[in-house]
Amino acid sequence: MSKINFWVKSSEIIDWIIKPQNPFRKKNNNFITWFPDAKLNIFENCISKHYKSDNKNKTAIFYVNKKKKIKSYSYTQLYYLVNNFAKILKKKINHNLNSKVIIHGSSSIETTVSIFACVKLGIHFSVIFEDLAAEAIEKRVDLIKPNLFITRFDKKNFKKNISSKVKKKWKFKSLFINDKILNSSPTKNYVKDQILNSDRDLFTLFTSGSTGIPKGIVHSSGGYFFATKYSCLKQFGMNKNSVILTASNAGWINGHSYALFGPLSIGASTVLVEDPFLLLDEKVLKKVLKLKITILYLPVTLIRLMKSFFGNKKFQTKYLKTLASMGEHLAPPIAEWFAESFTKKSKTVVNGYFQTENGSIIISPTFKDKISKVPQGSVGKTITKKLRINKLHKKNKIEIKLLSPWPGNMKRVLNGIKVWKKYWDKSGNFRMFDLATKKNGNLYIHGRTDDVINIRGHRIGCEEIESIILKIIHVSECCAISVPNFMEGETLYLFVVSKKEKIDTTIEKQIVNNFGSYALPKKIFYLDELPKTRSGKILRRLLRQALIDPDSLQKIDLNVMTNKSLINKVLYLIKNR
Repeated sequence: MSKINFWVKSSEIIDWIIKPQNPFRKKNNNFITWFPDAKLNIFENCISKHYKSDNKNKTAIFYVNKKKKIKSYSYTQLYYLVNNFAKILKKKINHNLNSKVIIHGSSSIETTVSIFACVKLGIHFSVIFEDLAAEAIEKRVDLIKPNLFITRFDKKNFKKNISSKVKKKWKFKSLFINDKILNSSPTKNYVKDQILNSDRDLFTLFTSGSTGIPKGIVHSSGGYFFATKYSCLKQFGMNKNSVILTASNAGWINGHSYALFGPLSIGASTVLVEDPFLLLDEKVLKKVLKLKITILYLPVTLIRLMKSFFGNKKFQTKYLKTLASMGEHLAPPIAEWFAESFTKKSKTVVNGYFQTENGSIIISPTFKDKISKVPQGSVGKTITKKLRINKLHKKNKIEIKLLSPWPGNMKRVLNGIKVWKKYWDKSGNFRMFDLATKKNGNLYIHGRTDDVINIRGHRIGCEEIESIILKIIHVSECCAISVPNFMEGETLYLFVVSKKEKIDTTIEKQIVNNFGSYALPKKIFYLDELPKTRSGKILRRLLRQALIDPDSLQKIDLNVMTNKSLINKVLYLIKNR
């Protein structure tokens, strides 16, 4: 089957208003329009069609709030909620459907209703974190230029925390979504669904760079929606009887693709956890698993902490079919613990590899894979043979690139053409900025291209060192950082989270036995936790910058962190090394 026929044929998983005849159209500067002649109604695909079916009383969403209370919403209830709110929303923007909306919220029912109200009206939306500081919100407002700002804050807190600094830059209206709006009775004369051109802007998500202005990644409607549903079916084996827990904040791509759009498009049930770290409470975890979870999709950071918290405890449930991970690289020791603790030790964890820019998983093991064929820690193969990548080697690590178009790839970036062009090499291949190898047909990711250490002529990946140290039973987290050294090329430092206070000797022995004495760190810093972004990714660039020039951290946007006070401890340790 040709490439063109493959994508058009595969797109039949979506209910199109006008079916695509052509897969994509290429433009200058590597811009691509997916399914250019097609039209669709995403609200109909995700909610309305289930409301009109025998599944209308089935649970669409289980919502676990910060108070550890669980509430469920059927497809019928979700249909009413979204339609009610869409009517209010349309009035608030003066019926201007070309408006842009910022949704200031966590993984919650309020955020979900806001998202699908925008989808119903065809409004370009962007979800941002609820606990962002005013300065961080200001950067995003500058890029989006919203007509409306939706928040769960009340008017008093909105003015106190946001309005004074942000509204100076851009004038917009505010809409406060609360219980009164959510609990209003179903109304008649609902607003009309918007039929979307496949290439219409659907949403923007901001990447979590540790410095500078965040990148606004814009996704189109048809390409993104197809890629999300396609990956749910192929990688997770999702069906209408599935119950998926995607422990991601709504402000990240997983909180869009695999907490909402993917599961709801299939008619499955999805579990939203307002604070994913609630799952470190054993009682909460067991309570959530009793919702008959079939797919457990967790951040690697959370899995690592679970290993530290729960040790050898087993969490058995006959319903659980698929384990999956997101965010950081999944080291084999962590994957093995995850599989054994949740009684799926013969199956490979669906170690999803993709970035915000890709919209959905592009490479990973599948729900069918056994560890005998796809070892833990591998990311398996590309989601389809039609997605080609560059040739990789068994030992020599090189940057992984996409050689062919992918429907889920971003449409554009808000930051301009210069930022856009950085994603492409001279041959028009899409750069992932990650190092990779290939062994026995399986791909392995070894961290970012700038996370390779050159010590006295020896080149070694930070991820390799971290994986070896994570095999030490007392270590729950580890981050290897290198800084320039005139004499030796680079110097290695380690940041470690350990149950034991000082295990330098154990760590050094592990490194010498696996690499040699050349890879010994100059200093090991012990922390209670590692600095991370809100998506759970370790802030490697921040730690590197702290080692090189501690005083320069004043210029870094610490709003990307989950625990801002932690950086003070890091600086204290570094300055007193």
